[in-house]
Amino acid sequence: MAYVHEIKFFVKDKELYAALFDEPPFFSNEFWIKNVRAKELGILKLPENLQLEKKYKVKDLGIKPFHVTKPEFEFMDKVAEVAWKTAAKLL
Repeated sequence: MAYVHEIKFFVKDKELYAALFDEPPFFSNEFWIKNVRAKELGILKLPENLQLEKKYKVKDLGIKPFHVTKPEFEFMDKVAEVAWKTAAKLL
């Protein structure tokens, strides 16, 4: 489970994307979650006064940190769910 605390906009294939970051652990300077198309967040164009490739705190943009799933977490959650259901059948 991760919460988006920072966001950075960039362009890829002529489309606006957002890189989503959680608060970094003590041993790192960033914790990247994943990249998404900005339109998936309801953002159709770069907000005024923001720069591409610059990381912003979502709170500074008036956005409350929000939950998002890192792809590796989705896989681990699914594996754990299957293991739990299998173990429950064995009991």
